[in-house]
Amino acid sequence: MFIEIITVLSAAYRFSIITEKNTRLFPNTCRYFPALGQLTSSRRVDTFFQDVSVLLRNTRRVTGFLAAGGVLSHLNPFYQLTKVKENAAIQLSAATSTSFDQINTFAHEYDRGGNLTINGKPSYSVDQAANFILRDHAAWSDRDGNGTINLTYTFLTAKPAGFDNSLGTFSAFNAQQKAQAVLSMQSWADVAKVSFTQAASGGDGHMTFGNYSDGSSGGAAFASLPSGGRTDGQSWYLIDDSYRQNVSPDNGNYGRQTLTHEIGHTLGLSHPGDYNAGNGNPTYKDATYAEDTRGYSVMSYWSESNTDQNFVKGGAPSYSSAPLLDDIAAVQQLYGANLSTRATDTVYGFNSTAGRDFYSATSASSKVVFSVWDGGGKDTLDFSGFTQNQKINLNAASFSDVGGMVGNVSIAKGVVVENAIGGSGNDLLIGNAAANDLKGGAGNDIIYGGGGADSLTGGAGADIFVFGASSDSNRAAQDTIRDFVSGQDKIDVSAISTLSALQFVNAFSGHAGEAILNYNQSSNLGSLAIDFTGQGVGDFLVGTVGQAFAADIIV
Repeated sequence: MFIEIITVLSAAYRFSIITEKNTRLFPNTCRYFPALGQLTSSRRVDTFFQDVSVLLRNTRRVTGFLAAGGVLSHLNPFYQLTKVKENAAIQLSAATSTSFDQINTFAHEYDRGGNLTINGKPSYSVDQAANFILRDHAAWSDRDGNGTINLTYTFLTAKPAGFDNSLGTFSAFNAQQKAQAVLSMQSWADVAKVSFTQAASGGDGHMTFGNYSDGSSGGAAFASLPSGGRTDGQSWYLIDDSYRQNVSPDNGNYGRQTLTHEIGHTLGLSHPGDYNAGNGNPTYKDATYAEDTRGYSVMSYWSESNTDQNFVKGGAPSYSSAPLLDDIAAVQQLYGANLSTRATDTVYGFNSTAGRDFYSATSASSKVVFSVWDGGGKDTLDFSGFTQNQKINLNAASFSDVGGMVGNVSIAKGVVVENAIGGSGNDLLIGNAAANDLKGGAGNDIIYGGGGADSLTGGAGADIFVFGASSDSNRAAQDTIRDFVSGQDKIDVSAISTLSALQFVNAFSGHAGEAILNYNQSSNLGSLAIDFTGQGVGDFLVGTVGQAFAADIIV
């Protein structure tokens, strides 16, 4: 076995391991060569890169033995290191890249439906979950035919006729309960064609709110599905000496989630499984499908931890204050989508313009749990104020890990969010098919624009701009890297082709793997064009603000 330097740059060398026939490559032995630099092999062994120009500056040939710790020690003919002449033609070898692997892994982190089995349960797609939440076929009728379900509501001030005395003592909603109930109703009206008006009666249906004091049934609240009965629209909330969660509902706490959950029932949504709080002692084991958790539905009883999400921050749990991914799909199946909601340019997170408390972050300690529903415009997920490492995915029906939590932000099915801004941690950003504006912020970020003509800004730190297909950036829809810094940032095209090397040329000659780097010093604009197919044209093209060199390209 010998190690040959096949790339010569001003300050660094790249190596490849070439093994003779029937020579076994031992991953545990050959994984790290800290004294040598980044190694690559047909097995794509993870490796470590280090500048070795000092080691080889005055050495034509070095042989050595790789010790257990990866230290070059005494001579051994099995390992041979060769220095190439300084004026040799530049050729980049295929290097081990984990950046695309990280992108690809997170892009599929929350895959669902099909034949997937998770936690020993079938995985449901968004539509399958929505259908199951609507399995009781309960809904209000549009009596006046105006295309919207107009519901009226009353905060009860006295025990109503027919009150079930087993519930204990009646009490009226306090001011905070009333205000928070209005916000919960508003969150449902945002996503579907329903409206809520405070009035004693009227509309396509009527809702009432009240408290009760006897929690012996085991439930903290309950509501009736709309079925044509006298209890339609009623929702009740437990307040007693031992249970006070419903006294002070607020954004992100359990009391606010309870309001949103019960209003969901009054609209016709059931639990995602056949269980109720008063029926024995149900657990996640009773769930019908894997995604029956509070990470996917505000109608669920079960912790998001069952689907490997985590809404705990600072030692305290957070809860959704509004409908989540599957709830939005379900209520829209019933009543239609409200496309007028936030139909202009909207910012979610920091600097929020959404006008909803649950869509706003104000400091690094903010706890955000939400699913974006948006009617149009050019929209932005702004998580710039968070210091934790984040993973942000702009694709519809996807999840993001934001502000130190896991899977706490999602985008509803059918929604297009164009832009994302990372924080000061080492963030991973995934774009969608639209023309995205992705900004990593401070930290060492990995940015993948996907399709569309994207604007990519790494910000401070060593950033990697990843491309998974030549169609991610080409003449028809060219991406632009807005702040490329050579020697610090990288352009990773390793996932596009199985080519083992790029040959940098002045003009294409019809050979696959040829690449052209252009740069205009006066404008500080550059480009990288690659012919991956041997057609004599650049089927991949990305622009840069700042000059990129061959050493900055990962293949």
